[in-house]
Amino acid sequence: MIRLLFIILFLSVSSVSAVHAQKNTTVNRRIREAYKAVRTASGQENAERVLRDSLALPTTTDKIKAEGYHVCALLQQSMNDGLNMQAYLKQNLDTVRLYKTVLNIYGYTLKSDSVDEKRKYYSKNIKLREKHRDNLLGGGKFMLRKSNWAEAYGFFDMFLKTCTTDTDSIVGRVAYWATVCGMNENNPYHVLEYVDKAIFLTPEVMEQAPLVEYKARSFLHLGDSAQWIQILDEAVDKYPGYNYFFLNLMDYYMRHGMIERGLARTDSLVRTDVDRPMYWFAMSMFALAQGDYNKCIEMSNECLDREPDNVDALYNKAISLLNLALVEEKRIKRRVLYRRSLEPMEKVRELSPDDIDRWGKPLYRIYLNLNMGEKFEEIDELLEKHNREENRTENGGMHYNMFNAKDDDSIDKHLGEP
Repeated sequence: MIRLLFIILFLSVSSVSAVHAQKNTTVNRRIREAYKAVRTASGQENAERVLRDSLALPTTTDKIKAEGYHVCALLQQSMNDGLNMQAYLKQNLDTVRLYKTVLNIYGYTLKSDSVDEKRKYYSKNIKLREKHRDNLLGGGKFMLRKSNWAEAYGFFDMFLKTCTTDTDSIVGRVAYWATVCGMNENNPYHVLEYVDKAIFLTPEVMEQAPLVEYKARSFLHLGDSAQWIQILDEAVDKYPGYNYFFLNLMDYYMRHGMIERGLARTDSLVRTDVDRPMYWFAMSMFALAQGDYNKCIEMSNECLDREPDNVDALYNKAISLLNLALVEEKRIKRRVLYRRSLEPMEKVRELSPDDIDRWGKPLYRIYLNLNMGEKFEEIDELLEKHNREENRTENGGMHYNMFNAKDDDSIDKHLGEP
């Protein structure tokens, strides 16, 4: 009985081995057919498809896969040669297809290397890749110019994953392009893949700033607000002239009621750069949020001394004067406060004539309390026409938040010419 079971088991194993051997024989035949397609420069696409399907079979050994993927790369090389001949003869050329053969050569040779335990095809694969190194980069730049962000990223990603002898300046530039592609295709993972390398290898500090912005945006996109805030907090010191970091950090403090922290952070920045108007405006904003109107006026004046037409500082100053007037019991002093608020609020109107939601009701209150009949009637008609009075507070939006995190520096501005 035991002998019978042994015989059955032996026959079963032999049968399976025979099937595997037969399938591997089929794959070997596909490889030979592929070699023939390379030699004759015909039928390469069909030979590649059939061979690729055979290599995907679970019974195909790594030894056969190593050769098979190498031959797939040769098929792509053959197609690349044919397309280059078309270009030489000035025939119509599918440039995208030409560059994709280069990307495929890289893909297949890397697959071959990954299963080539005896490294039989390793040196041949390296030579194939080196031959097309410039073309791989050229393909990425071609896709970049066409705004094919995802495809361009594929070329740059392959270039960076296989770089060994490239200079830091080239690697840094390609990492920059890859990061820009990730940002434009709205893929935070692609941005974060190479952004640190791009930042590290970008020599000019202010050229690093948009890359740091992309990194911050990507973490925010992924819901990692802690990383986002950390990057903003570090970047406001390193890139003081790049507004994205400061505006967003201050906006975060304002929205989360972190007024004291915002004041302390801004005060530390003012100490390093006393002439930057934005810092003084931020301090006026936080003072306004605290209800410290005298300090808000003081900080607004500091801002306006450096930037006289800063509409936000003008607004904060005027609103603070109005708020002081509202609580002033003495009529003469109250009238003086209204008179002082008139000039900056009318300047706000002059600088932003379409923003009636902002200056409309404050001017209404000022004209009313100063008995400025004609101007009062004019603003009253404007507000009636605007038809939003019922949705506005009596203070006319006095705690207006200007930290709206605008994108002052667009992606395209920093892309440059490949």
